[in-house]
Amino acid sequence: MAGNLISETVEAWRSVISLLADRRRSRAATREFWALGLDECTGILNDIGLSRSEFDEAMRLPYASEDLLSSAMRSIGIDPDSFQSLEAAHRFMSRICITCPHRRQCHGHMAAFDFESHYQDFCPNSANFADLLADGRSRSTAGKSC
Repeated sequence: MAGNLISETVEAWRSVISLLADRRRSRAATREFWALGLDECTGILNDIGLSRSEFDEAMRLPYASEDLLSSAMRSIGIDPDSFQSLEAAHRFMSRICITCPHRRQCHGHMAAFDFESHYQDFCPNSANFADLLADGRSRSTAGKSC
């Protein structure tokens, strides 16, 4: 019983330390972003359909400084580099991911290497991933003859 309490306490401290480190990275990423200059930042935000206030709010979410979209794509078998050529879809999915309220859950599954088994339960991009996977399969079989 005492061992269980110690284990839970240690895990709670790890979570707090992780949260503080994450907040520090997010603040640094926000400062670096705005250091690019107002015009460039506004252009980037317009490209993904975010207002300045939406961006600032999103940067307060857990793991805001991490590119969870690319990691999620790799996890389920989508090459994010080839996907970026689909510019409009990439912007749309990026906006969804950046503002997602499930970032902590997503990060936890990424860390446990089981995102691909659980993302359909919480990820707002899951239907988009399914479309990309289906499109990738249809392209790979389109060039083959019977």
